[in-house]
Amino acid sequence: MQTTLYMLHEQSPTQMMSYVLQTSTGKLVVIDGGNRQDAGNLLETLIRLGGPEPTVELWLLTHPHLDHVDALMEIFSRPHPLKVKNVYSHFLSYEFYRANDFEGCTDAETTKEFGAFAAAHPDICRRFRKGQHFLIDSVEISVLHVPEGETIPQNVINNSSVVFRVDAEGQRILFVGDLGEEAGDRVLETVPAQDLHADFVQMAHHGQNGVKQSFYQAVAPRACLWNTPDWLWDNDAGGGFNTGPWRTVEVRGWMEQLGVRHHFVSKDGEQAISLPCRLD
Repeated sequence: MQTTLYMLHEQSPTQMMSYVLQTSTGKLVVIDGGNRQDAGNLLETLIRLGGPEPTVELWLLTHPHLDHVDALMEIFSRPHPLKVKNVYSHFLSYEFYRANDFEGCTDAETTKEFGAFAAAHPDICRRFRKGQHFLIDSVEISVLHVPEGETIPQNVINNSSVVFRVDAEGQRILFVGDLGEEAGDRVLETVPAQDLHADFVQMAHHGQNGVKQSFYQAVAPRACLWNTPDWLWDNDAGGGFNTGPWRTVEVRGWMEQLGVRHHFVSKDGEQAISLPCRLD
């Protein structure tokens, strides 16, 4: 068995982020998980990979938006066959999110819902720390950045994303969740450049309106992971290619300038990346 990263396909029209990492001995790690509509496919994937009663060693949540955490809460809302050993997050307070999100936005409610989930499952819910390392078989996960208190009120929930790196089979994968420009700049200031370098980068905020071009230049990836449905990939709000308000096509241009030749995109269906992956 090869260590394999699975990027799951969205099960509804909206964007989401869901990964399953399976180690060379079959152990499972979940990253985010997606919307409630994605819960069934995620559960089926875990059963397909781990058997009828799969064990998840780590469930890692980047930040509290519903398209990243709701699948977890949906699965736990009813009887399920999973054994989950650890769920890690580093969410800021509901009050901070609510006070700084744009008027009329209800995204902070997801934080409150997850707080109730964590209170109901104190045996498995834990908090990320910067500098933390997890070792599962030959896979090492290093936490490079967590929110430095409630200090970035701009783009408040996305900018509270945790950044971690997966080192597996001689290759590196950098996960940044929905990190925005302000937190991306802070990562560049506080994380040594050599720690950010990666073979693969998960594109911030589904590939649009995330970190700056300078962040990707620092990472210098050879492959990109896009959690991006077709309408977002083409920046098409109904008027045709690149007529929408999103920056995906611009960011695709950045990657072309960096010489990135390999793109794994969720719109194309489930992506199974066996490690090490040939990127020449």
